[in-house]
Amino acid sequence: MISRQLIKSSAALLLAASMMTGGTPASAAYSPSVSAATKLVYAQGKNFNVNVVTVDLTDPTLELAPAVADGGIGHDAPLPSIIDREHAVAAINGTFFNAYESDPYSRYPNGALLSSGEAMYSGENQTFFLNKDKVPDIQSVTLNIALQVSEGGGTYPIQPWGINKYYGESSTDQIVWYTPAFGRWIGFPNGTKVVIEDDRITRITEDSVQVPADGYVLFVGNSANNRQHVLPNLDVGDRVTKALQAQGEGGSQLDAPTWLAAIGVGPKLVTGGAVDLDTARDGFSDPKVTQASAARSFIGIDSADRLVMGTVPNATLSQLAAIAATLQLKEAMNMDGGSSSGLYANGTMMTAPGRELSNALVVRKLEKPKVQLAINGNYVKDYTGTIVQDTTVVPIRPFIAALNAGFQWDAGTRTATITSAGVTLKLQDGSSVATVNGKSVTVPVPLQIMADSRMYVPLRFVAEALHSKVDWDSRLYRASVQLP
Repeated sequence: MISRQLIKSSAALLLAASMMTGGTPASAAYSPSVSAATKLVYAQGKNFNVNVVTVDLTDPTLELAPAVADGGIGHDAPLPSIIDREHAVAAINGTFFNAYESDPYSRYPNGALLSSGEAMYSGENQTFFLNKDKVPDIQSVTLNIALQVSEGGGTYPIQPWGINKYYGESSTDQIVWYTPAFGRWIGFPNGTKVVIEDDRITRITEDSVQVPADGYVLFVGNSANNRQHVLPNLDVGDRVTKALQAQGEGGSQLDAPTWLAAIGVGPKLVTGGAVDLDTARDGFSDPKVTQASAARSFIGIDSADRLVMGTVPNATLSQLAAIAATLQLKEAMNMDGGSSSGLYANGTMMTAPGRELSNALVVRKLEKPKVQLAINGNYVKDYTGTIVQDTTVVPIRPFIAALNAGFQWDAGTRTATITSAGVTLKLQDGSSVATVNGKSVTVPVPLQIMADSRMYVPLRFVAEALHSKVDWDSRLYRASVQLP
């Protein structure tokens, strides 16, 4: 039983921490939904100074995501540079990685990473994830991807070994899925590179290839097995369908494609408010991790479902678990520690890492509130809206897909024409007037093709034009549209 004593905040300790740690990012963002303090925590008969950052993830101007170093997965970089690039208001070092790998491009993470429903790295770990309802959880998760290659009337299943990993030249039987998060050319020897764009195979070669900005590369090792059973089933023009797989505790199937973020590290520290430390269960055996006293980092979930990130200058895993429980976290897990331990909030580097990092968990500050979109009861993970001049604007593309509507694009006038169920919409980029069945309708903000190359239109206009019903969830900033 852990003796819980009053946890005391100390502004002086926080000030001292900020003065002693260097490497503050060049530009600092701020959010009132992020709070930071240094707390004196008594656990297992000792006092610990714990840097703690608490984040309300329901704030629509904040976005949680794992972030990798410039150059992509396998590289490393100073934490302040990652914070600057991500415009982060809070950050903590991420999962373990091959920090001592001599090749500076092969310092791969050792845990799963996911952002906006897209897997950045596969893994089997205790995993913190944030679902589409902005409710966090921590449990053991196995994350990978499955593929179906279709040609004519037949399909061929492929189960990659992993995502954005390379298993070495000797692993000639490996099959690996590479995404833009890998961030560089795929030039590994002893294998065939299959380039996929718009869900179609566009190129098959043994030469080096670049991962398409909106596509993928499937690397097929040059083993006799792959040459006989896999490569003959891959042809230019074939359709490739991917399915993200996430298996939870007890074999449960988790809806990872709708997760907003996930990072796998471990071991678990707290479950249901009580210490739950089992290093063997969670796959850890190195005494440096399991027994030694060192700088530690952790993340957890408090009773209000807020994200809590923390660092401790010197503690064992057992002491860290007791600290997390004393902080009254209902769930918590260990992060990479030692020289990797780093924590940042609202312009202050509370704990400065002693090395460059492969990855971090960041809380981005958005310029505009992000609006979730659901159509006919289905959460639309690939598209989000925003607020412009107090008007909710959303991309038109998911409505076209949901209605199976006709679509034409006039590049000369930059006008989209959409037809569905007797309704014809004409939408011109930059115009404050749309046309519905030949009648001009003034919209409160101009129709606009934004940086993601998608046309955005006012939600109310879409609802009225398509005779739809819209429900608004102010907590989630989610617009739920029921099409006729």
